[in-house]
Amino acid sequence: MKRISPKAIKLWRIREYINAGVWLLISAAIGIATLFFDFIPWWIFLIPVAVAVYIIIVHAWIIPKLRYQYFRYQVLEDEIKIHSGIWFKSEKAVPLYRVQNIDTTVGPIMKKMKLKGISLQTSAERLYIPELETNKADQIRHDIRELINKNMTAQQDEGTL
Repeated sequence: MKRISPKAIKLWRIREYINAGVWLLISAAIGIATLFFDFIPWWIFLIPVAVAVYIIIVHAWIIPKLRYQYFRYQVLEDEIKIHSGIWFKSEKAVPLYRVQNIDTTVGPIMKKMKLKGISLQTSAERLYIPELETNKADQIRHDIRELINKNMTAQQDEGTL
C-alpha cells in the first residue's frame, strides 16, 4: 500500500490555521462589541478563543499526523484499495469496472505546494485519494484510465467469443 505526499500534513495544518484565524477574528469582533455594548458580558469573547486553541492543538497538530499515518491506497490491475480512518477504520476496494469518472482536484494552496487529489466516482459512492504530488496524481489518473480501458477491451473480447 502506498502513502500520500508528506506535504499533506503541512497543507492540512495551513487549512486549520485559517479556520482558527476565522475564530480569532470572531473573538476580536465580540471583544470590540463588549467595549461598546454593556449588555454583552466581557468573558463571552473567550468562547471563540477556546475554539481556536482547540483547533490549533487538535486539528492542526494531532489529527494531520494521524490522518497521514493511517491513509493508504493501492491501484491494482482490477481494483483500487483505500484504507483510511483514525478512530473508525475504513477499507474500501472498488473494482475498476465500477469507476465512472476520474477527476483531479487542486485548490490554491494545493497548487502552490504542487499537490493534487484524485476523485473517483462510481454509481454508488465517491472515493478520494488526497494530496498526491502533481506528477504522481496525473500518472495514477492516467494508469487508472489505461487499466479501465484494458479491462473493458478484455471484457468485450470475451463477450464476442
